[in-house]
Amino acid sequence: MITKNILKNFLVAGAIITGFSSSCSRDLNINNNPNYPTDVPENVLLPAAMANMGYTMGGEASRMPGSIMQYYAGHRGQPYDYAIYEITGSSTDVLWTNLYDVLYDLRTLEKKSEASGDKVYLGISQILQAYTFGVTTDLFGDIPFSEALKGPLKINPAYDKQEIIYPQLISMVDKGIANIKLNQGVLKPGSDDLIYGGNILKWEKFGNSLKLRLLNHLSLRQPNAAAQFLATNPNLITNYVDDAKIKMGTSSNSANPMYQFDKLSGREDQAVGSTIVNKMKANNDPRLNLYFEGITNGSLAGQIIGNTPGGDTDDSGRTRFSRIGQAFASINSPIYLITASEVHFIIAENAQKSGNLVTASAAYNEAITQSFNSIGATGASNYLLQPNVIFVNSLGKIMEQKYITMFQTPYEGWSDWRRTGFPNLVVATDNRTNGIIPVRLSYPQIEINVNGASLAAGPGMPTPYEILKVPVWWDAN
Repeated sequence: MITKNILKNFLVAGAIITGFSSSCSRDLNINNNPNYPTDVPENVLLPAAMANMGYTMGGEASRMPGSIMQYYAGHRGQPYDYAIYEITGSSTDVLWTNLYDVLYDLRTLEKKSEASGDKVYLGISQILQAYTFGVTTDLFGDIPFSEALKGPLKINPAYDKQEIIYPQLISMVDKGIANIKLNQGVLKPGSDDLIYGGNILKWEKFGNSLKLRLLNHLSLRQPNAAAQFLATNPNLITNYVDDAKIKMGTSSNSANPMYQFDKLSGREDQAVGSTIVNKMKANNDPRLNLYFEGITNGSLAGQIIGNTPGGDTDDSGRTRFSRIGQAFASINSPIYLITASEVHFIIAENAQKSGNLVTASAAYNEAITQSFNSIGATGASNYLLQPNVIFVNSLGKIMEQKYITMFQTPYEGWSDWRRTGFPNLVVATDNRTNGIIPVRLSYPQIEINVNGASLAAGPGMPTPYEILKVPVWWDAN
């Protein structure tokens, strides 16, 4: 497992910069910088890029959307701010910077592998860029894309509209799959690939599953896009053994980012939300004790209780609320990107919409079973017979169960809720948006300060809190 220190020591793109927009990447003259090597091989670039991606997707990219979706309900500090939608430009600076850091890492790998002809590395970099750009535009809407990642050649990149970005993401995935399947080049990934160990077939499944997710996001704009792709019988992630997840380490500097944030930091403020806890309790869900820790101290010790979204009752002593459990926040819990469970839920959703209830029912049951299997939970067959779980011809039922599974990738749960309106969520108390649950994040202050002209010429300068209420393109209907 590569650590953040290794990443910083070996990866040029891991350097931190100041002075201009993170979306423009780094204005570094690496030939004159003695702290970084000038020619880093792909087998060092790849794990460093993946490690950076893991810390970002499992950290800031999950905590903010996860609070909006009431997976988490912090009781003080930053987690509490997120829970009441206290999300401004300064709130998103770190997330935005980290996302573009990841993208610069991956673009560096792409350029290196293009020059060397190592097609597997090239394809992996393209698929992971499509993933990261996809998450970024889903969170923010219009973003720097075509002019981004060019360093000093373009320090004030223009913003591209989301409707222009999405087809290019699909194309990027297709190119990535094609390059991986060529299996050409002097260097080929092995243990340096922290997701699949260089397994080409699994990368093809990941690419196709990502393409399916992106097309499914367009359900309000292009209702048949995902179903048409499914009709081509693509090779998808259908078994949990092929889940796309980034492996984490067992030392403090390579630990799962949620473990670092909640356990190692000593913050004691990242409580879980009562919304998801109560849904799982109502269904006698056997995954409950893997998703969440029991309360640590006091008379409620051992019980699993979530905080009400927006509740500010102090729990620094861990006597009131549960925290994220071992499946997702132990020291070496992996960072999930796409899973078989998610894929089967997408199949179920599209089959239900088309009236194919046999396929919908089978996919729904398989989605839940794969979710259990992926985290080592037992009792899926009995769970599927619970009155509130057993399949009925209902999109709401499918999305309610998918919401529980998407605890593994909260940003994707947020995309689902915005598309479908499921599950029903309560509005956090004392919120900053006049009772409106956010449907996007605010552009960061760093962009306002440094790339303001491009921002103003594109989506426009964000109005605090009001920007949170404006749907992204694919969410408008």
